[in-house]
Amino acid sequence: MSARAWVSAVVLATALSGGPVAAQSRPDEEALFGGDEQPETPAAAAQEPPPPAEGSPLEPSRGQSPGPEQSRDEQAFTGEPVQEAFGTEGHTEDPLKIGGQFYLRAFTQGSEGVSFGDTAFSAPTLVDGYFDARPTDRLRGMVVGRLSFDPSRAGQSTGFLGTNPSDGTPAIPGTTFANPRVLLDQAWLRFDIAHTVFFTVGKQHVKWGTSRFWNPTDFLSPQRRDPLAVFDARTGASMVKLHVPWEAKGWNFYGIALLDNAGPASTLGRIGGAARAEVVLGTAELGASAVLQRGRKPRLGFDISSAAGPFDVYGELALTKGFETPRFLVPEGLSLEDIIAGGGGLELDSLEYLAKLPVPSESPGHFTPQVSGGATYTFAYSESDTATVGVEYFYNAPGYDASTLYPYLIARGVYQPFYLGKHYAALYATLIGPGSWDKTSFVLSNLGNLSDRSFTSRFDLGYRALSYLSVEGYAAVSYGRKGGEFRFALDSGPFVIDGRPLVPAPTFQLGGGLRINL
Repeated sequence: MSARAWVSAVVLATALSGGPVAAQSRPDEEALFGGDEQPETPAAAAQEPPPPAEGSPLEPSRGQSPGPEQSRDEQAFTGEPVQEAFGTEGHTEDPLKIGGQFYLRAFTQGSEGVSFGDTAFSAPTLVDGYFDARPTDRLRGMVVGRLSFDPSRAGQSTGFLGTNPSDGTPAIPGTTFANPRVLLDQAWLRFDIAHTVFFTVGKQHVKWGTSRFWNPTDFLSPQRRDPLAVFDARTGASMVKLHVPWEAKGWNFYGIALLDNAGPASTLGRIGGAARAEVVLGTAELGASAVLQRGRKPRLGFDISSAAGPFDVYGELALTKGFETPRFLVPEGLSLEDIIAGGGGLELDSLEYLAKLPVPSESPGHFTPQVSGGATYTFAYSESDTATVGVEYFYNAPGYDASTLYPYLIARGVYQPFYLGKHYAALYATLIGPGSWDKTSFVLSNLGNLSDRSFTSRFDLGYRALSYLSVEGYAAVSYGRKGGEFRFALDSGPFVIDGRPLVPAPTFQLGGGLRINL
């Protein structure tokens, strides 16, 4: 790949590293846009009617009335009543719901030394469609398909430092996908035995953890969530989930068989296992989880959320046996340019050559921690309006103390946005429907990689324009040390080719979106 091709790919989607507004646990869209009079609309990855929340039993279908144990046609065919294996149940007259979302987005980013005409631009389109079948109140099937398309590119390149807008995977420069691209987001079947044990079988979404920006205990998704994304584009993982609630205590217990979390489970030995317990003690909610599967390191997780006076506090602790991917080492006092100079004069117009640099790595044999935690405070600033402010910190033991090896991580395909540094922090504020602006929301997010001293600040606006139409917009700036995660650049020494930097430093990002949910 030529240097200019790589530059275009990297610069174009670095706009997304400043990403859309936080995909963390936000208020639902009704609350977010003040939709008291709005008809019920599905969330981005949920459906109408919405799936039961994680940890809750199946909910009855809408408009459902009790029915006989068998239809008249079944009686005529068999000549005798049909006995339900797991007990009697009512049947739904209209068991199938069809809907989805249509999501148009556009992003642009300014960079140092780049003219207006050469400013990076991207316009990804995402369409989700679902079939939600509820023939009875104890049986449900869901299929969600996705179509993504970017008219600004011949192919859907992921050559930027961020996450892929179609499926949330880490974006590695030089990787391309078909354009348009078709994905399967969800395909699962849910049922219960004696209203006691609940099963969900198939490709599904299961999110663990309590933190807003960083979720080290979110073990069951193959990808890390982009904390600065309005829409969590990650697709589901295939698994068999068993859920046993203890309703008297409000506790929940889960057992899970993982079928593709670490690659397809083509043999019995590759099927992974996970377990989780969620308990309520006073005002605190605690969770403990464990995952064991071939191809990934053993992992343990603990999370908590609780009220503490006027504050809501939360935290997560993930323990991994060693590092999920090796951590590469740079001898003290050396730069990447020094390593390149000692690598035999590699050509820098190709990442393939950069990946061949002789860089040592380490992965300890003991458990290593990742810890995130924070607090939020909600206060009234008028008789009918409130605001929320919050802080969060993340310690990432496998992370790097400096940005020296970021280009090498990109070349090796192990660049993981928002999990590169060893120390992170965030400060944010949210306004929902202030004053007479009942259908408007404002979010200000400030994220910093304290290890490489780079930062990004972003202001997001959301507006419910029509019953089913949401309008989004954001503006972000990057600042701090050049070369860091949020101000990544390759613009000096061997990274200047034909008088132009391989990657110019970003300065600002602008973006917007139109979303219809049905």
